[in-house]
Amino acid sequence: MALRNHSTITEFILIGLSADPHIEALLFVLFLVVYLLTMIGNLMMLLIRADSCLHKPMYFFLSNLSFLDLCFSSVTLPKLLEDLLSEKKTISVEGCLAQVFFVFFTSGTEACLLSVMAYDRYVAICHPLLYGQVMSNLSVKLVLASCSLASLNAVVILLLAINMDFCEAQTIHHFTCELPALFPLSCSDISNNINTLLSASLLHGLETFILIFLSYVHIISTILSISSTTGRSKAFSTCSSHLIAVVLFFASGFLCYLMPPTGSSLDLLLSLQYSVVTALMNPLIYSLKNKEVKAAVKKTLGKIYPYMALRNHSTITKFILLRLSADPHIEALLFVLFLVIYLLTLMGNLVMLLVIRADSCLHKPMYFFLSNLSFLDLCFSSVTLPKLLEDFLSEKKTISVEGCMAQVFFVFITAGTEAFLLSMMAYDRYAAICHPLLYGQLMSNQLCVRLLLTSWGLASLNLVVIVLLAINLDFCEAQTIHHYICELPSLFPLSCSDTSNNINILICATLLHGLETFLPIFISYARIISTILSISSTTGKQAFSTCSSHLIAVILFFGSGLVCYLMPTSGSSLDLLASLQYSVVTPMLNPLIYSLKNKDVKTALKRMLEKYL
Repeated sequence: MALRNHSTITEFILIGLSADPHIEALLFVLFLVVYLLTMIGNLMMLLIRADSCLHKPMYFFLSNLSFLDLCFSSVTLPKLLEDLLSEKKTISVEGCLAQVFFVFFTSGTEACLLSVMAYDRYVAICHPLLYGQVMSNLSVKLVLASCSLASLNAVVILLLAINMDFCEAQTIHHFTCELPALFPLSCSDISNNINTLLSASLLHGLETFILIFLSYVHIISTILSISSTTGRSKAFSTCSSHLIAVVLFFASGFLCYLMPPTGSSLDLLLSLQYSVVTALMNPLIYSLKNKEVKAAVKKTLGKIYPYMALRNHSTITKFILLRLSADPHIEALLFVLFLVIYLLTLMGNLVMLLVIRADSCLHKPMYFFLSNLSFLDLCFSSVTLPKLLEDFLSEKKTISVEGCMAQVFFVFITAGTEAFLLSMMAYDRYAAICHPLLYGQLMSNQLCVRLLLTSWGLASLNLVVIVLLAINLDFCEAQTIHHYICELPSLFPLSCSDTSNNINILICATLLHGLETFLPIFISYARIISTILSISSTTGKQAFSTCSSHLIAVILFFGSGLVCYLMPTSGSSLDLLASLQYSVVTPMLNPLIYSLKNKDVKTALKRMLEKYL
């Protein structure tokens, strides 16, 4: 039963989701976030089982569903993340078979468990007086039965996989090993395998789906017989989360395994929905739609991180933001001004992204970093400007505590990543000018992606410190922030607890973050200037011209950023101007600086305009 005994290959090549390294980098970040959220969400659902209020059969099944979602996503996503960072996307035959087995085992068990949960809802609604007696004795047995039935189905599927011959190196038109994607690669007759897979999928799908269907027929019949509208609504609300989970799982699952595989984008989207999105959504669906789960989550978070519940020890629910002007006429003019700035920022950075993506002449490391800088500037400006524009039109300029914390979070993650990215861009210029013959080797696509991910990772570490400082503050009464947005330095004067340690830690974190980003820039430019001075004047000017845009961007960003976070906050006009320069003006100017000072970008922009206009 070893596939390799009758096949000449030892590994498969996975086609992946994109061949473009820039898109792969973005996909890596996206799926890493999805995987982390899936892990956090489902682990939280397991932790809340500690709450005695949730020691009921329904939540016993829900905790098992969360465990299965953890396993299901861990079968596919770690390998997908690895492949997004690798040039060679291969998987061994044994690894492929293991993936096929565990995908079918975890998804098969989940299908059975969803049908068991439907039966649980049927007993709770149709036989409420017998619910405790019936389900307390059956819960563990039903979960074990789900695992057993799924194991039998997975064994059948595994036998189908290991009974195929693969005669030469094969490319799987998928991002994971799924059995339907293996069939087109076999050089043996697979008609029986296809028929057996269809029969097994239909049998397993129908035996689980029919139980769900029959349970809901009885549930709906019972609900309709309830005279009270409130009673009907309350009874049905206990089923809504389960119904959404069933629709998401079974719809994509049936389409994945009953439709002929074509390797098209639709196949990949359905598979992502089935194996990635569903596992992410389930804890959200059950926590958002269930009051008991929401209460248990809050209680659990309070026990684990008692200092992280800002509103537990603060009496306020919102802050009042400072007006840039008390005159409504001036506010109207400021609204128009900042709306124009925001639209120019969006348009400029989107054009940079489109030009770099569309023009093959710009598919170089320098422009890879520049496209990511434009993406960050889009995000950075969108954290602050929409709220500022809203406040210009509102008489009451308030922000909720949660909204304020979110703004602090996103300001630091985007600004922190941008600081690291500017230092990476300085290293790129150093490699291009000081080692031009080795530039392609030094700045390979793989290294560029790693440098980008390092920027996000280091910024996230700095962000953890900032978030802990923000959520550890006490606010005892309605407070006015002497700023137009929520920035951490402007929150310190409002706290009624001692903030001396917080201020010292923020200064140290800012200095450390600033130095670890600014020092590579300084060292890179010291080497660049040394190299330029050693070559002829004309060539030296040309070499330095490739750095001028980056130098201007660095001075604008670091100059205003250090003023914002290292000077004592006073709410003065200088504070506001430095912050506006840092968070509003810089994102608008960056695309202008790089397009006006860079011949390649100007030429590519002209080509794109001639093509589409």
